[in-house]
This record gives sequence, C-alpha cells and structure tokens, in this order.
Amino acid sequence: MKSWNMRTHEVAFLLNPAFCGRVLYSTIKTYNDKTCRAFPFPLIYLILPLVLHKETRININSRTQLQLWIQRYPQLLIDFPQRARELVPITNESVEFLLQTGKVLLTPNGELEISPASKTLSKTKFVDAEISECLKKGEHIAKWFATAGKVETIYIELGVRP
Repeated sequence: MKSWNMRTHEVAFLLNPAFCGRVLYSTIKTYNDKTCRAFPFPLIYLILPLVLHKETRININSRTQLQLWIQRYPQLLIDFPQRARELVPITNESVEFLLQTGKVLLTPNGELEISPASKTLSKTKFVDAEISECLKKGEHIAKWFATAGKVETIYIELGVRP
C-alpha cells in the first residue's frame, strides 16, 4: 500500500478509510440487525468490489437472491476477482479505521459486530446521492449474505478464492 502522500488525489479522496469504512459499517450493521449474528470476517473483502464498481452497484437488489442475481448479471463478475484482490489493502485500512475508532469490534471468533458503546452513524449527515446509494447497496449486500449460506458458497458463487 502506498503512503498517503504517494497516492493520486482521486484514490486518496475516493478510497479513503472513512468513506470505505462507512460503507462497510452499513453492511455490518444491517447484517448484525437482520441475523442477530456477528458478520463473518472473510465476507468483508467482497463488499467494496461490489459497491464501488458503478455498473455493479446500479444492478444490486436484495429482492433478488444472490445466486439468481449472479445468473442474471454474469457480465458484472468478469473482472470481479481482480477488483476484489486490488481492494484488499483498502478494505484492510477501512476495517482498521473502524476498529481503531471503536465503531466495530472483533469477536473472539474473528467476526465483526457493531460496538454497542458507539453511537450509530447517520445515514444522511454529510451524504450526497451517490454516497447514499453506496450505503444503501451495502445494506442490500448484507441481506444477500444473510440468506446466501456459508461463506465458502458466497465466495464460489462470486468466482473468488480466499
């Protein structure tokens, strides 16, 4: 990972840990609320490649099961493994940011959950239409993951190897 002063302005502004962490937080919170379980850590690496890719984000809809969505939009997953691999450092930075700020906790089982001691992040404060869409699609992804089965199954369906 390049140091901040070596990153292009676009990468520094668009892929900063606060923004990406906010998307991850939204997904983790929705998953925790829907399932009453902690978020499986390996799934954290699939969120940003789905949400940040605009064409993919536009087509995400939790009313359609993940497996059916994959069958309808296979073209969106052509470069998904590469996107996921490239966003691993950004995801790591974002998770680290969330852990350091106390917004999420790492459970003894290595899963993520929203910290009960932290205030819930606003869905509307400092948010424009595109950010709002990213947060909403993160929630859709949480609903997919909540009903899609095992972590391994989700990885296989998306064509990614851990």
